[in-house]
Amino acid sequence: MIKRFIRAGAFVSKEINEVRRQPRLILALILGPFLILLLFGIGYKGRNDSLKAIIIVPATGDYSVSPDEYKPLTGDQITITEVTTNRDAALERLRHREVDIVVQVPQDIGATISSGSQVALPVYLNEVDPLRRDAITYLTYFAANEINKQTVAAAAGQGQEGAGDVRSAIVRMRNALDAIEQHMARGEVQEANRQVRDLQGSSANTQLAVALMAQFMAADTTIVKPAEPQDPNRVNLADGQQVANRVAGDIQNLSTELNKSQPDQERVRTGIAGIRSDLDMLDKLTQQFQRINPLVLAAPFYAKPENTAPTNVSFINFYGPGVLVLLLQHIGITLAALSMVRERLFGTVELFRVSPTSAGEIMAGKYVSFTLLLGAITSVLLLVISNDLQIEGFPLSLGVPILGDWLALTTSIALVIFASIGLGFFIAAISKTESQAVQISMLVLLTSVFFGGFFLSLETLLEPVRAVSYALPVTYGISLFQDVMLRGVTPDTMMLLWLLVLGVGFALVSYLLFRRQFRRG
Repeated sequence: MIKRFIRAGAFVSKEINEVRRQPRLILALILGPFLILLLFGIGYKGRNDSLKAIIIVPATGDYSVSPDEYKPLTGDQITITEVTTNRDAALERLRHREVDIVVQVPQDIGATISSGSQVALPVYLNEVDPLRRDAITYLTYFAANEINKQTVAAAAGQGQEGAGDVRSAIVRMRNALDAIEQHMARGEVQEANRQVRDLQGSSANTQLAVALMAQFMAADTTIVKPAEPQDPNRVNLADGQQVANRVAGDIQNLSTELNKSQPDQERVRTGIAGIRSDLDMLDKLTQQFQRINPLVLAAPFYAKPENTAPTNVSFINFYGPGVLVLLLQHIGITLAALSMVRERLFGTVELFRVSPTSAGEIMAGKYVSFTLLLGAITSVLLLVISNDLQIEGFPLSLGVPILGDWLALTTSIALVIFASIGLGFFIAAISKTESQAVQISMLVLLTSVFFGGFFLSLETLLEPVRAVSYALPVTYGISLFQDVMLRGVTPDTMMLLWLLVLGVGFALVSYLLFRRQFRRG
């Protein structure tokens, strides 16, 4: 048993010394990935999500051609560079990619809405990038919502102006109540009746207007329920309909009392006092309705995002762990694959066959050596990218946070290295030359970028295609590294277990293939 460890240990020192004799390789392995990360972090400036747009308006209809007048309709996501009536010129600028979108305002919008149909708002774009195409489409959806909100707000503002007519009607009704009291004091019942009829007409108009106002506040939907009783000093707008109906009922009771042969003076005074009290409430309701911002009536809800993540992660920091996993996997695969292929090409395997060394001892020694080398490289990279290093204000680090447990991170790193080396041995077993091993390693790297969850989430892939993702160590490594470093949570045990199973599977298959080749010789 001791001899087996000695023979396996010989390969550990062999591989380490072979790499140690190549200082350029060590420099490339350590500084190369860091320089890539550093250059990416310094050079990335983000993308301006604001879209440049041209608006085409009809030549007739007295439309403004000033971009400033259309800015409230588009929000901050769209910058209007020009408003024109020349459709061909606008589309030509779009074809030359001078602008991102061209929006055409249709003719006869009012007639279309009056006929009960929605207005189609053509939006032209010229984009071949599917991600940016979808992003532009999504922004146009928000722009359409903003236009709808502004349109409804304008209508609500006009409705608030109409509320002034309600207050005028309330003033007339108060004057009519004063006249009724005066006529009753003089015993002029017929004149009082005439004033009550005028009062009923004003009440009907007021009741209709108040009903329209109350609908804004009396909604009963899945998330909006009628308001609870408020402070007595403030009128509940949702109760406006009830107050208006009570006014109409009190006026009808007053009319009934006055039509009697001997009206009861006390009942008349009580009825007039009740009507006055309700009119005061209606007046407060109307004033309160007029003070509401029309945008609140048009869009009562607005989103207030609140990120509960433990830290504010930048774009660079988010992709930092993924880049680190990709580098670890690629270096592990390349070292393991080239090492085994060179053993065969240089004829050293022939020497191993006549020695007491077994295939398992060879692979065990290489596993240990490459694990130590990759562990050292990972330590240096983590030390550099996770610190805020600067020299005279020039950044030398990406400042990627490590919020989680170091033991969990070390375990994740070890499993990624173990699975990557196993995959490299498998590639070596199926490769006949160094060029084949290098080509397959690059194909694995390319596959990892597209299917490993680096740029695209796994949920965006079809189920059968995800089988490719689950066969890559980087898929598990990215998720584990992000959980530990950026979220500060304990990594998913199942992810660790599946990564271990993947590494054991690659090791077992590689060992069987290598032992077969070893014995065949």
